[in-house]
Amino acid sequence: MPRIASTEVIVPKSLTLEARARLTDALYAVHQQIFDGVERESFAKYVVESKAEHTWIQVHKNEAGDIVGYFAMHVFEKPLNGVTTAVFRAEAGSLRAYRGANTNTRFGLTLVLKYMLRHPGRPTYYMGSLVHPSSYALFAKYCGEVWPRREQPVPPQLLAFMDGLATEFGLEKVDAANPLLREVGWRTRESEVEQDYWRQCDKPAARFFMEANPGYVDGHGLVTLVPATAANILSVLRVLCGRSLRKPMDALRALARRLPGGAKLRRSEVVRQLKASPLFARFGTQALESLAASAQVMELPAGRYVFRKGDASDELYLLARGAAYVLAENGGGEDGVVNQLGSGTVFGEIAMLGGERRSASVRTAAASTLVRIPRAALLPMLAADAGLRHSVWGTFAERRFDDLVRGMDRYAHLGRKARLGWLRRGEQVELAPRQERLLEPGSYLLVLAGAVELTHAAPRMTARGTMLLEVERPLRVVAQESTQLVVLPRLASPELLLAMEASVPQALPLPRVSLEQPRAAA
Repeated sequence: MPRIASTEVIVPKSLTLEARARLTDALYAVHQQIFDGVERESFAKYVVESKAEHTWIQVHKNEAGDIVGYFAMHVFEKPLNGVTTAVFRAEAGSLRAYRGANTNTRFGLTLVLKYMLRHPGRPTYYMGSLVHPSSYALFAKYCGEVWPRREQPVPPQLLAFMDGLATEFGLEKVDAANPLLREVGWRTRESEVEQDYWRQCDKPAARFFMEANPGYVDGHGLVTLVPATAANILSVLRVLCGRSLRKPMDALRALARRLPGGAKLRRSEVVRQLKASPLFARFGTQALESLAASAQVMELPAGRYVFRKGDASDELYLLARGAAYVLAENGGGEDGVVNQLGSGTVFGEIAMLGGERRSASVRTAAASTLVRIPRAALLPMLAADAGLRHSVWGTFAERRFDDLVRGMDRYAHLGRKARLGWLRRGEQVELAPRQERLLEPGSYLLVLAGAVELTHAAPRMTARGTMLLEVERPLRVVAQESTQLVVLPRLASPELLLAMEASVPQALPLPRVSLEQPRAAA
């Protein structure tokens, strides 16, 4: 499991000019893997060669000694109403596999407290021009008072202070009417699915940031001010202590499950977590207790693999708490994020339903609680409840559709929203053995599982398993066994494309397969 093995604190002003240049090169190499839009000279000015009165840089390394992240903290001493005021600023970046350890928060809080003890009574603030919803959500999680915020407008005097600071730090306004939106230029490198995750995120702080700074993907920053008040510092300490206590509490819960009566405790915990999931929420307590009797609760730290591509498995997972990445991998190396999962998400159903090996890897992005549900426990419930069956197969269709068409050129003009929108306008069909369906030319057939016989006059073709076909002539589909499929509509209308772009979250391209020589998409 990737982890931060060592951390070093560097004071740039104590280094020689040559040593600062080497440090800049090393940090900028990591920065380029996380952000786009910033030249080395600009990065150096912000991070290593800052004009701040004080600068500290925390450098994170892995077990091989490679730099995998940094956290630079600066203190600027500015006048406010004739009083010297401390303004902390920071820049940070960590490679994805090393995020979630909370190291930066503890280090930043320590620096703020030390400074305040050396300068008692001095007004102290943190000011950032935040370029990603995760940053604003983090401040909102730790601190009770953050400006701006949804509940109330920024007080005029504070707004003028923030406006003046942002201008003094050289941040140009994006909109003359909004002093808190500034041109920063730092664009987080993230996939379409990661952007979709934040667009749909149900965290109030993230939603507020998206509304206040919709141009963050273009490098716009939201000027944010956090007063270093006693209330805010106590709030940070409460959250940090709560996270520190979570490990022993999780260990106690695990021990309690092994004691007499522990099975009942475990089942009630799983039932509560299942009820919180949209997929299982409508089921009665008796049905959920039956499912919980076979389920397993897993507590995983950030950066831990739940499973890897190619693993054999017959279970699905409910992400009860936390976040996880779905990763495409080749030859042991990560190709990138295919999806980002939040609390309440069900995943792993492709391997479970299809009886296949894992088509992608899943790794936790934060400390997470998962519920592992075996295939043998869920299949009887699927057979007994058409609503649950339809929901699970719908999720299966979205992910399998992505697996089939990812990387194809024919529909590369479609964004991910349009592609998933197209799929969701399809009709999900469940065919019993010997049941048939007639498809019209121009439609598409996505077979998810089962076996079908395809006839459009001659010849006939029998196919088993997942495949995607474009129908060019009238096609009769006959199920040879219980079969799950989706009939997709014609994709020709520009109006339809525009409607799909405007609606659902984003997916990936489709191969054209003619029924002159039927074949499965690979």
